[in-house]
Amino acid sequence: MIIKNWLKDSKKAAICFTIDDLHPASLSKHGYDAGGDKNLGVFGLVDNLLKKHPKLKVTLFTTADWREKSPTPTRKILAKIPYVRDLFYLAPRTSKNLFRLDNHISFVEYYNNHPQVEIAYHGLNHCHKGLKIPVEFQKQSFSKTNKIVKKMLLIFKNSGFKTVPGFTPPAWNAPKNLLKSLIENEFLFIASARDIITPISASALNKMSGYPDVSILYPEYIEKERLIHFPSNFQATSDYERAFQIIENKGLISIKAHMIKNAYGHIALDGVSKEYMDYLDKLFTQIENTYQDSIWWTSMGELSQHIKNNRL
Repeated sequence: MIIKNWLKDSKKAAICFTIDDLHPASLSKHGYDAGGDKNLGVFGLVDNLLKKHPKLKVTLFTTADWREKSPTPTRKILAKIPYVRDLFYLAPRTSKNLFRLDNHISFVEYYNNHPQVEIAYHGLNHCHKGLKIPVEFQKQSFSKTNKIVKKMLLIFKNSGFKTVPGFTPPAWNAPKNLLKSLIENEFLFIASARDIITPISASALNKMSGYPDVSILYPEYIEKERLIHFPSNFQATSDYERAFQIIENKGLISIKAHMIKNAYGHIALDGVSKEYMDYLDKLFTQIENTYQDSIWWTSMGELSQHIKNNRL
């Protein structure tokens, strides 16, 4: 059910900016930077964008104990054997606890103290057995799923991270048992549906990744109004016109990025880069000049609390 009157203070539209896959990997230590180098590394590009646009906020979806090394199988022969391949991890994983958040306190403190950052949840390990390596939540039982979620929550608690009660599932896949676990563990929102192709209209529904047939423009209640769903509808490959169409439909421009641009040769089209941040800088400047104070620069955590507090 699309949430009515969700915009704050008669604003025309809203903007959220989210980045997935934050974890403590550092270029000098691990061969790629997933935010571990903080403002001296890839996050410095984000930080510069935030400084240029003081109203902008970013939700960093963060993994508790990142284990994924490759999103695609490297064990090629095993990957060709039906059924058997589902029993094994088809690519090497990082060492257990290497990126566990409660082992990286200075990392936690840096992001806790950034005034334009909020932290939300992005799984326990970000990997799974079988062909779909990044899809952490697949056909696990509720008991197994809930165990994973609770372990994730415990690591975050022990780390001291200040979090908002929101979750985006690795690779956007949100099976029923995951949704049930999030509700049981008092999560307020989920960001699952990602659609950067479907033409913009007030009735446009998700036809790409994640939760099917939810609005790609507006916050929406799912699971019998027990979770708020936020879409992702814009990224580095989107043209500016898509953003302005969302504004004219009084929607939420929900911009997605991934912290890792290049990890062991895998290139993310929406990975944080100077080019992507420059692209967003120009977009935000155009929006600010065109719409001035009629845009709500918000975050998924702030927006979900607004909806909850006002019982919308």
